[in-house]
This record gives sequence, structure tokens and C-alpha cells, in this order.
Amino acid sequence: MRNQKRTWLNGIIVVLALLSFVTFPGKSVAQKPAIINFGLLGDFTGPYASISGPIATGFEDSIEYVNKELGGIDGVKLNGISRDNGGNAALGLQQYAELIGMKPKPLFFHVPITPLAEALREKLRADNAIGFFPSSIADLYPHGNTYGYYALYPEQAAVAVKWVKDSWKEKRNPRIGIITYDTSFGRAILTEEFLNYCKNIGVDIVATELFGIRDVSVSTHLARMRSKEPDWLLTSTVGSGPLAIMKAAKELGMNAKLLGNVAFDWATLRLDPGLFEGCVTILPHVSYDEMTHPGIQTILGYMKKYNRKIDEKSMHYVLSWQNVLLAHKSVKDAVAKVGWDKLNVAAITNVLNHLSNYEPLNGVIRTSYTEKRRTPSWVTINRMEGGKIVSLSPGYGFIEVPDLRPAEYR
Repeated sequence: MRNQKRTWLNGIIVVLALLSFVTFPGKSVAQKPAIINFGLLGDFTGPYASISGPIATGFEDSIEYVNKELGGIDGVKLNGISRDNGGNAALGLQQYAELIGMKPKPLFFHVPITPLAEALREKLRADNAIGFFPSSIADLYPHGNTYGYYALYPEQAAVAVKWVKDSWKEKRNPRIGIITYDTSFGRAILTEEFLNYCKNIGVDIVATELFGIRDVSVSTHLARMRSKEPDWLLTSTVGSGPLAIMKAAKELGMNAKLLGNVAFDWATLRLDPGLFEGCVTILPHVSYDEMTHPGIQTILGYMKKYNRKIDEKSMHYVLSWQNVLLAHKSVKDAVAKVGWDKLNVAAITNVLNHLSNYEPLNGVIRTSYTEKRRTPSWVTINRMEGGKIVSLSPGYGFIEVPDLRPAEYR
């Protein structure tokens, strides 16, 4: 009789142990979890803080939106966990080790720093977690569990130079000078695929200059470039970078305006609106200044509700919404297909790898992924006018970017 009781008690213990398993390795979830942890490893105080700092508040606000207005994910709440590494990749790796050791460990990570994201790409595959990363080749390829949250940097640059070409009225080719950071982020536009694209559409890249992320003056660089008479300057820089470029261009009497990518947004524009008048930027989302757009109204409503400062009005605030809503959709759709009992990372990445023209918040952003292409294919093109960023596309139009992945990843 005693042995029968012991056997019965052991059976109960085994069942309870199985039911308590709520983490997300390659195995499935035994029951609906109480929460899903989502980690954010960002730069809120370092060199990228002027643009990436608002990631933190966007993260908080969008998680609040999912949990309160969307009812979580089938009733399961998202739990955001943020860490500031000041742009220091080594510290970011330590923070990742801390978060991945939590129980339940985070299922998703938002990592907006390119060098850190590059270092984490293989770790996320090994640890069975999903990353939303900046869109450099090294962050995303070879394929793993990581997804870019905007088009590849060369693809963004391609849309900008194509707009220049399409708007060009003279018989000669437009001339573009590249002046960008000597970092993985800055050099990300300098790919063979992008340079070939420019050549094929009839745009001449007349000079390339690299400068340090902490350099406050680039007059020497632009002085070398001035004799090439560029019509436009192309950059992959943020905050003080575009500011230094346009100050030097003005001092040297150059009439060229700046073409920027997703880092060239309101955070940079606010530094000197008059200096940036007429500059053009590529964004992954509808401009904040499209005030009649219902999704923009929702986002601005949350910023007002939680007393967000003007400095938090940047592209990265919106990107936090994008990534949190991607987490919501991918888990919800995976559960609808396989159930909570069979949910795992493979089921979620299968949803993401077949995501087609996902447009949350009435189309604030448009996102598509495939098994082979891990970056969105859509951007908006905008001009800086009167302290605002105004669309150059009809309505809220998105533009499809060319596919400029290296051949081995197509």
C-alpha cells in the first residue's frame, strides 16, 4: 500500500513538472504561459542616443497598447525588459547573458545597435530566441532567427539615388558624393551591389569620404570632394554626423543637399531645421507630420497620454511599436496554427518567414519577410521642409526597394 502511494505521488510530481514548463527553447510550451518576456538592449545614453533613445519609451508604450487594447496575445501579457548599454557592444553582451538566463527567458530581443546585433546573431540561433535587428548583412545573414526592421541600408540608399535620377532635368548624369561614418553602420551602404545599381541607372558616384563617429568637423573631407562638384551628398550617419556634413558644406559654399537613410530623422532635423531645409531622407514608416493618418494619430495619442517629450519623437519610437506588434502577430498566428501546446521558435519563425505586406496601425509601416529575405521591402521617401518631414510620394505611399542582397543570400 505504501509503495502504491509513493508511485501515485511520484506520478503527480511528474505531471506538475511537465505543466510548469513555460520557457521557449526548441521544445514546445506545455501550457499557456503567464507572460512572454521581450528583451531590449539599446543605447539610451551613448553616441546613438539622440535617435535611438526613444526606443525605450516606444517599447513601454507599445507593450501597454498590446496588453491593454489588444488583450495581450490570446490573454498572455508581453513583459518588456530594457537594458541601456550606451552603445557599448561588450556591455550589451553581458546584458544579453543576464536576460537569456531569466526564467522564462525572453522569446524576443530588440537590438538596435549594429555591432552588438552582429555579435548576437549566432547566439540567438543557439539559444532559440528571435531578434529584431538593424538591417546590415552581418546582422541578418547567414539566415538564423534574426529579422531586420527596415530595408537593407544599400536598398534605402538605392531608393534615394533613384529619386534623384528620376527628378533630374539635365542631360548629364547626376553626381553624388558619399560621406559617411567609418563604422559598420556607416560603411553598410558601400556595397558592390549598391555601386553597380548606381552605375546601371546612370548615377555617378564621384567621391567617397569616411569620418569618425565622434568627429565634430568634416571640412577637410568635403574640401577634397568639392572639386568633384557633387549635386547631392549621401550619408549613413546620425545626429552630429549630418549636422557636421551640412555645416561644412555651407562653410565651403557647396550647394549640395543631403540624402540620408532611416537614421536621418526628426532627432537630427531638430538640431538645426534651417540647415537641413531641402534634404531628403528615407524612412521605414509614414511620417509623423502626416497628421491625418489614423495610425500616426494613435501613436501621437500615446505620446501625449504618457507625456512623452519632443525629443522622443523619432523613427526609433515607431520601430519599437513595429517590433512589439510583430511579436504580437507572429505568436498569435503561430498559436492559431499549432496551439500553445506545440508553440516553439520554429512555429513563430515560420509565420515571420511567410509574412506578406503586414501593415499594423492602418499602415504606419509595411513589412514582408520570406525564408531567404529577412528585411522589409518597403520605405517612404521624404523631404525636410519648414522643420517637418514631408512625403514625396502620393498619399502615404510606400516605395518598394530593389533587392540588393549579396548573391549568396538570394
